[in-house]
Amino acid sequence: MSTKQSNRVENIRSEFQKLFEKSPEEHVEDRAQMLSYMFLSEAQKTMDRKGWTRKRLADEIGTSASYLTQLFRGDRLLNFKTVAKIEVALGFRFEVNVDSSAEGFIEYSEKEDVELEQPQVNES
Repeated sequence: MSTKQSNRVENIRSEFQKLFEKSPEEHVEDRAQMLSYMFLSEAQKTMDRKGWTRKRLADEIGTSASYLTQLFRGDRLLNFKTVAKIEVALGFRFEVNVDSSAEGFIEYSEKEDVELEQPQVNES
């Protein structure tokens, strides 16, 4: 293959790769959506175990069933206040663990009674 053909092939490969590259904003949006799906998946499992409908959860957290449907479909993103309300209503706690390799993950643990932890104050 001549140098000219080789350069052309490299240019084509490079342009092809660009089709699949995401902007930093797209990566953030994708990650936000994934975090929402992860949380809502665990919430749905807990709802299923309890025999709850989305309507029941909506009533428990003071929102509409249609809003929850939008969240579960991925049409809207969760905010932390809604996450906390769902945790309390369903009686489980979701924990975010930081992984320094940037491959973070989320875990949850079910609790019978959700207790808010009081901040520790050092009196030195």
